[in-house]
Amino acid sequence: MRKLLLFSISVLIIFSAVNGTIKPVHDDVDVVPHGEEMLDVDTIFRALGVPYCMRKCIDPFINSTTSLWNMRNVVNQARKVCTLHAQAITCLKKEQFCDHHKIFSKASSSIEYMCATKHVLFERMETCLNPIVDDVMSTCDKECYARSNLTAFAQDSNIKFAATVGGNAFIVADHLGDLCTSLQCTLPCVTKRLNNKCALSGWLSLDMLMQPFDAVSVMVEQLSPPLRDLITKKIDKRCRFAINPSRLNRIRNGDFNAFNMDHS
Repeated sequence: MRKLLLFSISVLIIFSAVNGTIKPVHDDVDVVPHGEEMLDVDTIFRALGVPYCMRKCIDPFINSTTSLWNMRNVVNQARKVCTLHAQAITCLKKEQFCDHHKIFSKASSSIEYMCATKHVLFERMETCLNPIVDDVMSTCDKECYARSNLTAFAQDSNIKFAATVGGNAFIVADHLGDLCTSLQCTLPCVTKRLNNKCALSGWLSLDMLMQPFDAVSVMVEQLSPPLRDLITKKIDKRCRFAINPSRLNRIRNGDFNAFNMDHS
């Protein structure tokens, strides 16, 4: 169960990070409550208990996503991100006993899907996407607070405590609700705005972003019914869509009401 929690949390963290920023873009203090402070990725990884052998492989990739976090020149920087992601995967394969459950590979499968499977389609849309993606991501961040929620998550005293004791996935899991709220807002926002600017690009992006959540839901479905029920009760109701295959399929097909089925 701990490994499943770690995987699920990693999916949410990587998604939030790629769709947020390290440095603030907007001047709105309500969106970026901590001014010019950098996102403390190191604390998040230590709170998750990510081992050193994994960190030395994935840190260059995480650092390469600065351009995505900053929402600047996103399309043109994608190739560099793809290259460093592939290098991270290769590095982890050499560290045979570091990530034998392939948590990083599965949690970052959106990147792999974009780079290896859908790159031709993205390249065809590149001319249209290049001038508009940064503004779309910035606008959706301002509407959905992904960046400020991720910053607050990293600065939470409970997360800092988990980081000091070598990591605790259960503590981290208890504080994911706001990130899931941002995710529920970000996916529809990005999909609709990209579609409005470049036909079908929003659906392509949504398909890409759903990949790691599909992997989470498959793992949960393979558990025994009692353990599956325990995880469903444990996880914040705002995050339950991420472990439900039928709801994920509805979201993938544009039915964003499937996010809110747990809301009374």
